Amino acid sequence: MKRIKIILNAIAVTIAIAGAFATRFYMQEDEQPQYIPVNNSYKPAGDFGIDYNCYDSNIVCTFYQPDSVARPKEYVPFKNGQYVPLNK
Repeated sequence: MKRIKIILNAIAVTIAIAGAFATRFYMQEDEQPQYIPVNNSYKPAGDFGIDYNCYDSNIVCTFYQPDSVARPKEYVPFKNGQYVPLNK
């Protein structure tokens, strides 16, 4: 009985660790398009680190759309900081 309990616990721990890694790779937040407010509308911000950077600040740097199909005009704050475009 004790041997079965150890085997089942080992399987449960292995599945929990595998599930944590699987959801970590699935929930990549930087893959969502980022937007910045411009003249009462939102424009695409580009790629973080390539087109823009967010420096430490209490204001919102970029926004994203949680559900672009059901609520196309809803934008939610994503990153905090001062938006600074990078001119290369």
